[in-house]
Amino acid sequence: MPAAGAATPARRSPASPSGAPPSFGGALSCVLAACTATQDSAATTAGGSKDSATALPRIDAVTWRCVRLVDPSGNPVELSGRPPTLRISPEGKASGFAGVNRYFADAIFGNSNNGSLPLRFGPVGATRMAGPPERAAIESAFVAMLSAVRSSRIAASGSEPMLVMQGEKGDCAWFSPQATE
Repeated sequence: MPAAGAATPARRSPASPSGAPPSFGGALSCVLAACTATQDSAATTAGGSKDSATALPRIDAVTWRCVRLVDPSGNPVELSGRPPTLRISPEGKASGFAGVNRYFADAIFGNSNNGSLPLRFGPVGATRMAGPPERAAIESAFVAMLSAVRSSRIAASGSEPMLVMQGEKGDCAWFSPQATE
C-alpha cells in the first residue's frame, strides 16, 4: 500500500477507481462502436442503399506494422527491410519487433472522448542481438518513439485504418494493421 501522498500505481486508469488494470476493450470498443455507427449512417446514400463501410479495428489484439517513423528531432527515419511492429494485449502488455530485437513494455492508457486515446509505454525491455548499423538506428528511433508517446488515434488512410502515435511534439509514428499470415 503506498504511503499517504504517494503516487498511485501507473497502471491505474483514471476511469477505473477500483484499481483494476485498464482495458482497451471497454472504452475503445465504445469509441470504435460510435465511429462504426457514424460510418454506417454516413454510408447510407440518398436512395437508401449502403456503400460498403469498413469497421475500424481495435487497437489491442492487432499486430500493427510501422509504416512511418520520426526520430526525437522530428526527422523521418527510413524504414528499410523488415519494419518494426507493435502488438498490445488486452491486458496492457506491448511487444513486437523493434528493428533488430524483440521488445516488451507495459502499455498504460486511459479514456478520452476527444478521439485521441491517452497512451504511454513503460520502460522497454528487449533481447540483445547485434545487428547492422542501419537496423540499429531504426531500433533506437523506434524505442525512443515508444518512450515519447503520450496518445494515439485511429485515422483513415485510403481504405486502411492507420494507428497514429503522438508525442508532445506531435505525430511520431504511423502504423497499419499487419496482414495475417
